[in-house]
Amino acid sequence: MARMTQKCAHPACNCQAGEDSNYCSPYCEDAGGTTEIACNCGHAGCGAGAKAPTMTAR
Repeated sequence: MARMTQKCAHPACNCQAGEDSNYCSPYCEDAGGTTEIACNCGHAGCGAGAKAPTMTAR
């Protein structure tokens, strides 16, 4: 039976968990129970590694 893709178990992370894990990376597995404002897993588009949208003047 195929495992459904699920969100990484680290609360601050927005990534999908690995196929055989509840976490997307070793960083998130180590920080799984830690409360953080932003994730530092390093994946593009996630937490501290994500580039915030910029506003431009017209």
